[in-house]
Amino acid sequence: MKYLLLPFALLYGAIIAIRNYLYDKNIQKSFSYDMPVIGIGNLSAGGTGKTPMAEYVLQLCASHNYKTVLLSRGYGRHTKGFIMADETATALSIGDEPFQVFRKLPQVHVAVCEDRLDGIRNILAELPETQVIVLDDCYQHRSLKPSFMVLLTDYNEPYYKDFLLPVGMLREWASGRRRADTIIMTKCPETIDKAPLVKKLKPLPNQKVSFTGIANGDLINFKTGLADLPSKDLSAYSVLLFSGIANPKPLEEYLKSHAKDIISLDFGDHHRYTAGNIQKITNAFKGITTENKIVITTEKDASRLAGTKEAEMLSSLPLYYLPIKVRWNEKEKTEFDMLILDNLAHFLPLSA
Repeated sequence: MKYLLLPFALLYGAIIAIRNYLYDKNIQKSFSYDMPVIGIGNLSAGGTGKTPMAEYVLQLCASHNYKTVLLSRGYGRHTKGFIMADETATALSIGDEPFQVFRKLPQVHVAVCEDRLDGIRNILAELPETQVIVLDDCYQHRSLKPSFMVLLTDYNEPYYKDFLLPVGMLREWASGRRRADTIIMTKCPETIDKAPLVKKLKPLPNQKVSFTGIANGDLINFKTGLADLPSKDLSAYSVLLFSGIANPKPLEEYLKSHAKDIISLDFGDHHRYTAGNIQKITNAFKGITTENKIVITTEKDASRLAGTKEAEMLSSLPLYYLPIKVRWNEKEKTEFDMLILDNLAHFLPLSA
């Protein structure tokens, strides 16, 4: 099948190459702003951990008292145009990932817009005090040039092993990595040999390379919002896991290593749950014969379910979700923080 799809991938690649050439030669214009605009993106269509990284950057900026806004496309939402998230926001109105950030980080504003330039114009009109804008999933949005670009690539599916759509998962040729200011390999195991990986990533001399992993938090009760069950203390529990994310395998492996046993239901990336799905989850839970049993889902799925009738259908189950964050090597964390803060300081006085 891949051989049959190869001509389409090469045609797609040619179109993308021409498009990038026009932007690189300034024939097509890229606009920039006289303010820090931090871009986070990837070369692939698969999940590389953009949301945890966006949350990390947002928290870093907010911790230094910068007035910060997340601007996302709002993938999967049932609305169009520019929306600034408020108390009426849902996963359907702004997208599940922006809604997760909106619920999790009340110290930052969250906006969505398909057109990033239009989005920034609207943000500055509604919130003229804004000092920093963080862009989620913007690497191929060439009409806007961020002041600093973070490129993510998955340790399990790095761009140097991938190929263009539809043969592989790359949205553009791997040479697009040259536009990044820093390259971060995500979802790494705790022990890796970094030197050969850096060589394969082929960074430019000015590009810093970092390696991060996933840090799983304590399980949060979906009903109460309390973190009342350590995720590493599940040896007495049988777990039913359901998820609608790009790659549930790392989560499955993590829970397998800590739980008594696990059943996993995968519904596909950005899945919108139906009554039929909830019935399938309920039936699977009832089918577990052990006494100590719980249901676990991801933080993204919990945000997608929040406030829906499907969530009410799950109210009789002991449902938890697992929050995640970026796991850093301390030295690389400090270096990355300084890259971001130096970029901010180029435009703004450094806050306390």
